[in-house]
Amino acid sequence: MMVTEISLNTICGHTTKIIATKEGKNTHVHIKTTCEKLRKWGTHFDMEMKDLMGGPGTVIGQKMAEAPLTPTCLVPAAVMNACWLENDMISKNLARKMGKMEIIFDKLE
Repeated sequence: MMVTEISLNTICGHTTKIIATKEGKNTHVHIKTTCEKLRKWGTHFDMEMKDLMGGPGTVIGQKMAEAPLTPTCLVPAAVMNACWLENDMISKNLARKMGKMEIIFDKLE
C-alpha cells in the first residue's frame, strides 16, 4: 500500500501531519494535529476523485462550510497536495526533489 505524508510547521505555532492513503477508488485522509480547530474540522475522511478537483460540493468545501478555518490555514491546500500525490496527479519524484514548499515573508515593515 502506498502512503503519502506531508508535515506542516506554520506561523500559528501548531504542527500538523497529513497522511493520505489510496484505498480503491477513494483516498483516505488522516490528520494528526495540535490544532483544536482542525480536530473539529475533521481528522479522518475519504476523498473521491471528484473531490480532488476542488469546489463547494467537495469534501473540503463541505468541511470549510461546516467548520471554517482561517483563510491563511495551509492545511486544506496540503490535504489536496497529499491526495494529488497519492493519486499520481503530481509527480512524487518532483515532490522528493523539491523537498518542501515555502511561504517566504520577504519584506515586513
